[in-house]
Amino acid sequence: MVIFFSNLKIFGIEALALDPLLPMSLVLTLSGLAMLAALLGAIGKLRTLVPRVLVALALTIALLNPQTVIEEKEPLSDIVLVLKDQSESSQLGTRSADMNRSASALQEALKAQDGLEIINSVIPSSTDGTRLTRTLIEALSDIPRERFAGVITLTDGQIHDLPQQVETLLPEGVPFHSLITGDIEMRDRRIRAVLTPKYGLVGEQAEFEVFIDDPGFEGERAQIEIKVNGDLQGRFSAVIGDKVSLPVKIERRGTNTIELSVQAVNDELTLINNSFVSEFSGIRDRLRVLLVTGYPHKGGRAWRNLLKSDPSVDLVQFTILTNPRRKNTKARQSELSLIAFPTRQLFEEKLEEFDLIIFDQFRRRFTPSGQGRAVPILQPYYLQNISEYVENGGALLVAAGPSFASEESLYRSPLAAVLPTRPTGDIMQDGFKPQLNEKGRRHPITAPFSGKDDQNWGRWFRIVESNVVSGNVLMEGPDAEPLLVIEKIGKGRVGMFLSDQAWLWSKGFEGGGPYNEMFRRLSHWLMGEPDLSAEKVSGRIENDTLKIERRTLTDNEQAVTVELPNGQYETVRLSKTENGIYRGEIAVTAQGAYRISDGDISSVVAAGSLNPKEFSDLTPTDEILRPLSDATGGGVFFTTPSKGAVALPEIRRIKSDSLTLTGKVALAGKNWIGLRANEAFTVRASRRAPIAPGLIFFLMALFGLSWAWWREGR
Repeated sequence: MVIFFSNLKIFGIEALALDPLLPMSLVLTLSGLAMLAALLGAIGKLRTLVPRVLVALALTIALLNPQTVIEEKEPLSDIVLVLKDQSESSQLGTRSADMNRSASALQEALKAQDGLEIINSVIPSSTDGTRLTRTLIEALSDIPRERFAGVITLTDGQIHDLPQQVETLLPEGVPFHSLITGDIEMRDRRIRAVLTPKYGLVGEQAEFEVFIDDPGFEGERAQIEIKVNGDLQGRFSAVIGDKVSLPVKIERRGTNTIELSVQAVNDELTLINNSFVSEFSGIRDRLRVLLVTGYPHKGGRAWRNLLKSDPSVDLVQFTILTNPRRKNTKARQSELSLIAFPTRQLFEEKLEEFDLIIFDQFRRRFTPSGQGRAVPILQPYYLQNISEYVENGGALLVAAGPSFASEESLYRSPLAAVLPTRPTGDIMQDGFKPQLNEKGRRHPITAPFSGKDDQNWGRWFRIVESNVVSGNVLMEGPDAEPLLVIEKIGKGRVGMFLSDQAWLWSKGFEGGGPYNEMFRRLSHWLMGEPDLSAEKVSGRIENDTLKIERRTLTDNEQAVTVELPNGQYETVRLSKTENGIYRGEIAVTAQGAYRISDGDISSVVAAGSLNPKEFSDLTPTDEILRPLSDATGGGVFFTTPSKGAVALPEIRRIKSDSLTLTGKVALAGKNWIGLRANEAFTVRASRRAPIAPGLIFFLMALFGLSWAWWREGR
């Protein structure tokens, strides 16, 4: 058994091997006996102790057969890890070009060092910001500890994943140096959220709290713009450096996109973080529907059953039971009602509380006033209130019957201002099957019923002939006579059914038709359900691609403009894939909000995060990485490009034996950075040679014995 000892550095010997002449156990036994004999022999004769011990040691060394180990060493290069920040914040302005110049200069300086190997790695950005720690840990797994010289990072300093205990990231004695790129004097105004609610009731206000940052300009005022679903809702003035509470009205059920933007200033670094985008879910507490039926008829109960079947609907219904003209009575309206018709409360005081108003077979009726003249059941100014209600965002559905073609027609009232059709005065009373036209097969209200099913619908037997004033016809009767017409009026919506025969479907006559589902979809469209919009732009992120869909009732060529997260714009031409459906796509190159618009309608799609942490603060900084550099003895330097030249610190090699036990010596100075010189090597070959001939040790033993005898003889 051969025993090796390395790194001795004693008398010029770096490695030693013991090749015992006898088994090691026997050598140790003989050595112990020899030492014991020397001690016993010296009892009473202490002056012979040293010679006797010398004899025992000489015999022991001779038996151990010590040999020097001569190795052929090949020096190993040290390894320096260079991390380059390629996150989105490092690409702003001239940062990318400046960092590339710094990286090139650094590579040249490192290559000029003898025995130094360079490993390059990049720091990517993700939905959680710039992830240096993860990149560093992955790179360390491939670097031998005994060859690790240090880490040099080129970055803008905005790192988002450093742990609190930074000193544990690197092996002891390995420095971390930071080269910061970017102009710290560049101005960057930004908005960040303090409080962002996620749910709220439609029609009510939600409070958003934001903070405006603009270092060096605290106390100045800036304007904040609020957009909801792409539409401007208001502007507010805010003080920079103060928390601001902003009221945002939730306009529709489902997902609402809230954009809060702070006014830009000249010479900003970027406008990316001047906006904050949030998605907010609008919830309808209860849908309040007012149903006014002009007279009792077979379809009245069908309407009531339909609306009452929806548990989210609060229905208020009034049916006019009598006709004063036919009764030839002078009784007042209040005397003819089972329950007094609260016209003033419904159509003046509480009109805005209703989400939908339905006039079912309503006719303009008159009652005696008690003063010898007829008074309409609904005064003209009540109908005028309904017109204004629609224009301000309300929903109106008119189910017209024969009275719509008579002198009692609602078209002969102020309500005509919002009605999309004008009656001709004629009524068609032949049996017919309602049909979807081209727009009906495209519109989300009726498109699900297109196909074979619409050929088997049951017949209706009456239609009020009308001329379309505006809007879209989705269903038709004989000779393309309009049957279902919808229109947007101001901020509101109006729908008209020009027949009183829809109830036949609810009864299953001749197979019936999609009564419940079609009228439910129509009602939700009237109340602004975004998923039922015919003119709609939407997008989704799939496999790093933004897929765009444009829904329309026209056949015109379609193109949209996409605002990228970096503020640039790209025009995308869409291709027709189905009737009324156009699609296109672009590559997703960055995380953040992609705003899609065709000029009239728009939507926002998020890639990763709507408000990436990467853009929360874009100012170059040394504060984040300095604790890591200080803990490892490294340095932090700002690189300042000037006319193509890059000021980089000098690179010095520091021998590992000059480091302190803790490894926290200064490995950086005012204008230099240090890298460990580990002096690692690999052994290519080795050979052994005796320290001295064995005879010398026996001569030493003989000399010791002679010395002991001589001392005893004196």
